[in-house]
Amino acid sequence: MDSSSSVEHAKLNACREACRILRETYRDASVIGVGTGSTIKLLIDHCRDFFTGKRLVPSSADTMLHLASIGYTVLLDPAGVDEVDVYIDGADEVSSKLDMVKGRGGAFAREKTLALRSRERIYVVDYTKYTGVDYLYAKPIPVEVLPVSLRYVVRKLGELGYGEPVLRVGSGKDGPVVSDNGNYIVDYKLSKPVRDPLALHNALKLLHGVIETGVFPSELVDMVIVGEPSGVKVLKKKAQ
Repeated sequence: MDSSSSVEHAKLNACREACRILRETYRDASVIGVGTGSTIKLLIDHCRDFFTGKRLVPSSADTMLHLASIGYTVLLDPAGVDEVDVYIDGADEVSSKLDMVKGRGGAFAREKTLALRSRERIYVVDYTKYTGVDYLYAKPIPVEVLPVSLRYVVRKLGELGYGEPVLRVGSGKDGPVVSDNGNYIVDYKLSKPVRDPLALHNALKLLHGVIETGVFPSELVDMVIVGEPSGVKVLKKKAQ
């Protein structure tokens, strides 16, 4: 089995386990937050019986369009939802402490809004996303920035000393990627491990023009389902 096939098998195993958990534990949940990305689309397609009849809150236009394309019609705007029973999403990097980096799809501000409003948060990833170390380092940290503040934020990110800020540029269009909120995304490419992700997040949020970051500290995580080529492991936050 080549590496790409291994990853696809791992994703499928993670989605099957997530679907089993959703059916058994959250069958009575009525409001479901739905994240963004290829793994979540796979989960939706393999777990339609769970999502059918629920009120779904998509975290992005991409997820909304996917749900609508396969027949889901009860879709809620996140701006009008006070509480979500369970939120399910993917992640780009997960540490052993369950701190995470999210945002490759550019929807992290809305994803974090749903995570903050949810009673339970479940993340579904393949084994390449779980590092097994207690710090973040593998993926750039996305930072959503007001267009008018771009130059200022890029300069300040460079001065912070954690790495190199790079404006995300679209592959299907000229110019920068624009988020669903109408802002730019700067990828903060790390040059050293981040051992206190929440402190870095707070430092970034203090910069004028920063709307949100892709740091999801373990406080926003209840469970991570890690798919492997031949099985899964379920990681839960340790009791404080």
